Parts: sequence; structure tokens; C-alpha cells
Amino acid sequence: MSKQFDDKTGWPVLHQFYRLDRSLWRSLDEDERREAIDEFRTALADCRGEEGMQFVPLAGIAKSDFGIMAVHPDLSRIQRLGQQIAATALGACLQTVYSFLSMSEVSEYMSGPGEWTAQLQEQGLAPGTPEFDAGFERLRERMEKYAEARVHPQLPVDMHVVCFYPMAKRRGEEHNWYALDFDERKRLMGGHAQAGRAFAGRVQQLITSCTGLDDWEWGVTLFAHDLKSIRDVVYEMRFDPASAVYGEFGEFYIGTRLDPADLEQALCL
Repeated sequence: MSKQFDDKTGWPVLHQFYRLDRSLWRSLDEDERREAIDEFRTALADCRGEEGMQFVPLAGIAKSDFGIMAVHPDLSRIQRLGQQIAATALGACLQTVYSFLSMSEVSEYMSGPGEWTAQLQEQGLAPGTPEFDAGFERLRERMEKYAEARVHPQLPVDMHVVCFYPMAKRRGEEHNWYALDFDERKRLMGGHAQAGRAFAGRVQQLITSCTGLDDWEWGVTLFAHDLKSIRDVVYEMRFDPASAVYGEFGEFYIGTRLDPADLEQALCL
């Protein structure tokens, strides 16, 4: 990783998925359920509108009924968020089925000045020329912008389908990612990134780090306009050696963005 990016500190990211205990929910009388819905809807809307908070409520599909994704610079605010949800009457009827704490980061495999120089020389530009200097500055600015987007992400607001899954790199006797030297790992990840760029405009991803925070090493969140785009990008990237040989994946959780106003309908409360 280029030293110019070393001082960037990431933000805490929380994913949490729930099942609704319908027996417990139905044990509340009609008035209590109505008050609980209003309370929960207000809590979601307040979190979504809170300054500094990126908060995505989700209508869960298959493995969960409800979920949240939250990004905030302050870890203590992320901690209170989970308690804030649990403290509501509806939250007391939600059973956590999966939770994941991670943080945004700058990839150690990002290209740096050496790669930029080689790339420009391959284009026939000689160091020290105005054309080389201009090209070098464009690459530096592009990577600085990319690093900022990775470490201080801004979640898309116009992509309706959200997929989350954890992953790690294999440490087997035959294939051990961490036994490879850095240059080989960087080469493999460069090819992996190139495969992902084919889905620009269809899928936006956020990769967060959880080494030391969870049993896995990274969390991957994919945003898309439709379910097929999620399926396509995961399928295609499974053929890339960085995934095919060295990737290990946890469970996948799929949801759609939930407008607090649609809470009752989406969860059939």
C-alpha cells in the first residue's frame, strides 16, 4: 500500500439480521402492536435522518425478516444503535440471527507510484516529460479518490437490492493465501479487481475488514438494482483465481431497502 494512504482510518460498519418472533408479537394486544409499529417506524426514520449516520433498514429475504446496515465514524454510536433497536417494543420481538462488525479500510493491494510509472512507460511516456507528469498526477488523483471512497464510504441510495456475505482467504496445506509473497497476492487481487470492474454501473460493492473483530476476515456488501446483477457478479468472480483457489465464503444474506413508512406491509405486522 502506498504510504500516502497509510494515515487513513476507517469507520465502524455494522450488519445485523433478525427473525421476528411472531408468537411473541401476537401476544401483544392490538393497541400495543400499533404503538410498537409507530415507535419502531419513528426510530428507523430518526436513524436514517441522523447526521453522520448512514443507516439502511432492510426487508429480509429467506434467512431473515429484517436487517440493518449502519456506518458511523463513532464506534460508541454503533454500539448504542443495536441497543436502541432492542429497547423498542417491536425490537424486543426480534431475535438476532446474524451480526457482523467490521470497519472500512484501504486495500493494501492498491497500486502506487511504481505501478503508475510502469503503466505510463508502457504507453510510451518518458519520466520527466510534461505528458508523463500530467498522466502521473491523474493516476495519483484517481487512486486518492478511490482510497477515500474505500475508507470513508458513501453508500448508494438508488440501489434497491442489498447482499451481504463474509469471506476469508484459505489457509489450507495445499493452498495458503498467506504463504504467497506480497507481489503474487497483489497480482492476483489485481485480476480480481479487473473482473469486478466489468459490473460497474450494475453493482456497487463495499469491502470491510474484520480481522480480529470477527471469525472471518472481510465483509462484502453488494448493492444492485436487481437480483440478477448480484447473482451474475458473484458467479463470474468465483472463476477468478483469487476466489476459485483461495476464497472461502460464509452465508449470504439478501434484503431490499425498507422505507420506514412501509414497515407494517413489508413485515406483515
